[in-house]
Amino acid sequence: QKQDGLNWIGIVLPVGKMTLPQMRGIAKLARECGDGDIRLTVWQNLLISGVPDAKIAEVEAQIAALGLSTKATSIRAGLVACTGSTGCRFAGAHTKENAEEIAHWCEARVVLDSPINIHLTGCHHSCAQHYISDIGLIAAKVDVGEDVDPVEGYHLFTGGGFGPDADVGQEVYHDLKAEDAPQTVEKLLKAYLAHRSSPQDTFLTFARRHDAETLRRLADAEVSI
Repeated sequence: QKQDGLNWIGIVLPVGKMTLPQMRGIAKLARECGDGDIRLTVWQNLLISGVPDAKIAEVEAQIAALGLSTKATSIRAGLVACTGSTGCRFAGAHTKENAEEIAHWCEARVVLDSPINIHLTGCHHSCAQHYISDIGLIAAKVDVGEDVDPVEGYHLFTGGGFGPDADVGQEVYHDLKAEDAPQTVEKLLKAYLAHRSSPQDTFLTFARRHDAETLRRLADAEVSI
C-alpha cells in the first residue's frame, strides 16, 4: 500500500467460490492481521488490506492453510465466470465448472508472461461481460445430431476490451462444444505466443490484428497436448 509498512494481500478464489470455513477464516485474518476490511475485485477475488510488514508471512501461511492461495497464474488471474446453470435458470452452460476446466487444462500447457482476461457467461445478459474480454465465451446449445439432445457449448469471441481499449470482441468460434473449450483456448494462446510480434505484444493487440478466419487457422495449426 502507499502507507509505509502496510500491505494488501490478494486471495485467489477459484472462479469466485469459497466455503463457509474459508469465509470465516478470511474474516478472522482481516480482523486480527489487517485493518478489518475485505475488498472485492472485478475478477471475483478478494483483498485483505492494512497488513503490517511483520505479518505478511503469517497471513500467507494461514491463507494456504485455508486451502487458498495468494499466487495466481496469468491464466487464472483474469478468469471470470457467472453463476451458470448451477444457480441461474437463464444460463445455458455450467460456466464456473467449465472455467475451472479451461484453467486446469491451460495452466499445465501454456506459460504466459502477462495476465489474460478469459470470461465465461451463461446467457445474453452477459453478467460476466464476455464481449469485452480478451477471450469471451457465451453459452449456447450445440446441435450434435437429429436424434440427440443438444449439448452445452459456447460461442467464442476474442479482442474485446474496456477503458482506453474499449471495443466489442469478434466471434471466432460458433457452436463450440463445452468439452472442446479447454483445448480450443489452449490453441489460441499457443497461436498468440507463436505469432506475436514481440514479448510486449499483448493478446488483445494480436487478436485485433487478425480476422476470425485467420485466428482459427493459426489456432488450428497448433497441437493440443
